[in-house]
Amino acid sequence: MARLQKQYDAGYPEAQAPFMWWIGDTYAGNLGPERCLRLMPFRTYLIKGIQWGGGSDYSVTPFPARYGLWASVVRKPLRGVYGTQPFGDAEAIDVHAALRSYTIWAAHQLFLEDRIGSIEPGKDADIAVWEQDLYTIPPDEIPNIKCELTLVGGRVVYRAEDAQVTVR
Repeated sequence: MARLQKQYDAGYPEAQAPFMWWIGDTYAGNLGPERCLRLMPFRTYLIKGIQWGGGSDYSVTPFPARYGLWASVVRKPLRGVYGTQPFGDAEAIDVHAALRSYTIWAAHQLFLEDRIGSIEPGKDADIAVWEQDLYTIPPDEIPNIKCELTLVGGRVVYRAEDAQVTVR
């Protein structure tokens, strides 16, 4: 995949990290302990220079991206029927890489990185403002954070009732 990406701008995996959480107990039961450790090898992708697009695959899993970000970082199933960490943590990534997979890398897969995926002059200004800093909160708090404000194309499309954010 790394070679395909470098030579041909092709071979980008689309990973659904929330699967490890939402239907992770089913995966763990079907894959078994050895194969579970190789499921969604995000750390290996990073080491090999492979970019991937993160997503939710709604309606198979809940839609909010915070669940996929969290699952990419902690790799825990919903119920823990086969243990709290059947997928191990060797393939876990930090929240910085998880956010890239949901933003600029996903935009590249859609051939839209010149319009979305990062905050830059001339781009569409699609932005989510969270109540906490994803870079500093403990990973297990990620699924509980609230979105305070969402902009799409620079226009407010969602504002939490108690949001302390202002837009000019």
